[in-house]
Amino acid sequence: MKSAEGHRAELWDLSKPLSTCSLLVVRRDDSLCIDIMAERPKPNAPAGAKESYLFAQSNAKVDLSKPGNQLEHWVVPVVDSSRYFALRIRDPNSGREAFIGIGFRERLDATNFRMSMEDYVNSIRRECKAEELRKKYEESTEENSLKDSEEKTETDQMNSQSHFTLKEGEKIHINIKSSKPRTKRQPMSSSGTGLTGLRLPPPPASAARSTSDPAPSDAAPSDDEWGDFEG
Repeated sequence: MKSAEGHRAELWDLSKPLSTCSLLVVRRDDSLCIDIMAERPKPNAPAGAKESYLFAQSNAKVDLSKPGNQLEHWVVPVVDSSRYFALRIRDPNSGREAFIGIGFRERLDATNFRMSMEDYVNSIRRECKAEELRKKYEESTEENSLKDSEEKTETDQMNSQSHFTLKEGEKIHINIKSSKPRTKRQPMSSSGTGLTGLRLPPPPASAARSTSDPAPSDAAPSDDEWGDFEG
């Protein structure tokens, strides 16, 4: 990079590229691996036989918990073309970093490369959102479980307090007070008329007559009734 403006592909001597390679974009765990594959003659093989080997590799990783698009730390678009990029590579042994310029002959291939990186970022974003929802669900479930446990404990305490028993030898005194005075019952009179001040109704006339006249069967016949009966 010659200036703070950014990388420019026109300064890379595009007529003499270092190598013509193929590019493979693969996600491995949480990292986006950009593998640049080149070809070389295959040893101990017929003339013209070639084999592929890893020319360079960039392991990009995005942490959405931090601000900014961190993918641009690894793949930097140039300022003068949409088909060229500056790819950051890192030596895993020494930790040293350097940029290598890559470009695509076809614009569609460059677009597919951009879309593959966007898919990686979106997949990380979806996974972070799903993890956040999972934590909220677990916290909500734990709070509901704790609330249910507290309510059950409170209910058990109320039920245990509602059952009162007396120990052996204990007594309980209950005083019941009425808001209205009780009416005192009047005693029965000796005449059998019921309550004082009340009289029984008189008996019917037929009943009075039957009690005053004796029954015919109980009286002995008189001489007039026998007449001149001769036995």
